[in-house]
Amino acid sequence: MKKIKFSQRVLLLLMFTISNIFFAQSSYKAFYEMKWRNKKDTVKNHELCTLIINEKGSSYFQSYENFRRDSAHTKTVNEYFANKAGGLRLRDDTSNAKFRSLIIKNVSQNSMVVEERFFTSIFSTHYNTTKQNWKLINKTDKILGHAVSMATTDFGGRKWIAWYTTEIPINDGPYKFYGLPGLILKISDAGNEYSFEIKGIIKEKNDLEQRNFTYDAPVNITPKQWDAFWKKYTKQPSVIFENLNTDQTTYVINGQDVNSKEVKDAYNRKELEFLKIFENPIELAPTY
Repeated sequence: MKKIKFSQRVLLLLMFTISNIFFAQSSYKAFYEMKWRNKKDTVKNHELCTLIINEKGSSYFQSYENFRRDSAHTKTVNEYFANKAGGLRLRDDTSNAKFRSLIIKNVSQNSMVVEERFFTSIFSTHYNTTKQNWKLINKTDKILGHAVSMATTDFGGRKWIAWYTTEIPINDGPYKFYGLPGLILKISDAGNEYSFEIKGIIKEKNDLEQRNFTYDAPVNITPKQWDAFWKKYTKQPSVIFENLNTDQTTYVINGQDVNSKEVKDAYNRKELEFLKIFENPIELAPTY
């Protein structure tokens, strides 16, 4: 690899900084196709996802299905408060998304929050040390007409191979990946069991701030607390109904109390079947 003199490095850094400031002043929506293979599957599952990058430097990664729900929800709530007239009518927030997580990154602060919804509750897991350690590789290619370079990292018990472009100097990417000197356009694990590949990017401003308007305040937990909860949930999903009812409120599903055996059994069957979609998880090891 050709060596770069110190003065050249300073100039490149300055050019990247100026360019990054320019891009940070705009908002973008990138579309990624997420593909993954379960342990027993021969055909990969797939889901269209979005990466929303706003001018403040934070980003949101989630399924496109959930993005449409959350943006529509926010628009309705904002219009209601702006007009201050009539009743607030929100669409049904059910979703057919396979990838349910919402990943919120603040690259400049090296922080990340992962939101997970369960019935009436939202769990908000905060990560403070999430940046990947990248190794830059002297290999290039083209994706969507952009010149890309290769980088590798170990994350979540897998080795990942990424292709990023400095032509879009936003050091973000799909899922929890970020920290390269440009936008990650494609990334896959060495076993090719998971991959994220960009399908398009447009300059567009989106607002998701009121996505949780009808929910209780998020339950803020640590990554270790999340892992402990998730182990219980994958064995008995109806654990989320514990201590849900109060003296003033009783929650029902299809007209039945959530504490009833019928509701719990039905919920367990449905969720345990759904969880098979990710029986080969993205992360095989803790990332904290």
